[in-house]
Amino acid sequence: MNNKGISRSLLSLILGVTLCACESVSCPLNNKVESIYGFYAAIYDEYGELVTDQGISIGDTLTVTLLGADSIIANRLTNQSEVKLPVSFYEDIDAVEFTLRDTVNRVGRDTLWIHKRNTHHWDDPSCPVHMWHEVLDIHSTHNLIDTVLVKNPQINYDGLENFQIYFRIAQ
Repeated sequence: MNNKGISRSLLSLILGVTLCACESVSCPLNNKVESIYGFYAAIYDEYGELVTDQGISIGDTLTVTLLGADSIIANRLTNQSEVKLPVSFYEDIDAVEFTLRDTVNRVGRDTLWIHKRNTHHWDDPSCPVHMWHEVLDIHSTHNLIDTVLVKNPQINYDGLENFQIYFRIAQ
């Protein structure tokens, strides 16, 4: 073997050892913490029980505002069957206002109050800290909303639906 071949082999060996010696960072790529609200029709069966499998798509224009911060967090959405919204880091209660505007400019509003516990979460010491949330309670006004159910009380980056909002449907 000539010197050039030995040099390449040695360089490959050094590079391989160096790469193996690097710290493996296990930070998840999908790490956006948000709450997921699914939209449903408030339909009751003959026993007065809420039917929980009637998902709907809202045709009206939906705007969502985080009250207290006066921040619009979703603006003029249409044809939505769910919405993903950010969560405050340190507040124990988030007040979220849903505003629906139909095609003839009629407006309906409801506010949800989400009581939660906030906890710091680290995936790995070399990753940035995230704030995860546990929903303790939720209640709402009932102008357009019939019922709100907590489907998954853990708000993190797992992508699971957290809330089911049941809207009154004109029949």
